[in-house]
Amino acid sequence: MKTDSINELQSVIGLPLSQAVAAREVYKKPLKAALARQAGTACQTTSGQQPYNVCMGKEDETAYSDFAIFYNNLQMLCHDQDQLLTLQQSEKQWKAYSDSTMKATRAAWPDGTAAPGVAGQVYLSLVRDYMRLLVEIYDLNISQ
Repeated sequence: MKTDSINELQSVIGLPLSQAVAAREVYKKPLKAALARQAGTACQTTSGQQPYNVCMGKEDETAYSDFAIFYNNLQMLCHDQDQLLTLQQSEKQWKAYSDSTMKATRAAWPDGTAAPGVAGQVYLSLVRDYMRLLVEIYDLNISQ
């Protein structure tokens, strides 16, 4: 995936300015849509733990999908190969942190009906927080 991302980025960077700007807009639209979907609140159901757990499972699936859309398009908005590689390294480190955090969550909530909902909420928080952080870091790439 790295080589494909680098090659695709190079093809966008190599375009004449007007074409490069138009190509960047193609990547911004799905990125912003995925980000907007994750700006909402999580499950607010008060009808019991089971419906909440099911709701959180769906929220997590959507967050996982939205993050992939967001991240893949953000890669294409990098201004050069060094920025792209730095973003990819950051994502690897975040993934390790996320995996460790989820492992700690499962250890803290090993059993019981609330465990899936808590794990879902933690995962959702991790993904949404990382997306917001990436927006702070790469705002110029996204807004230009």
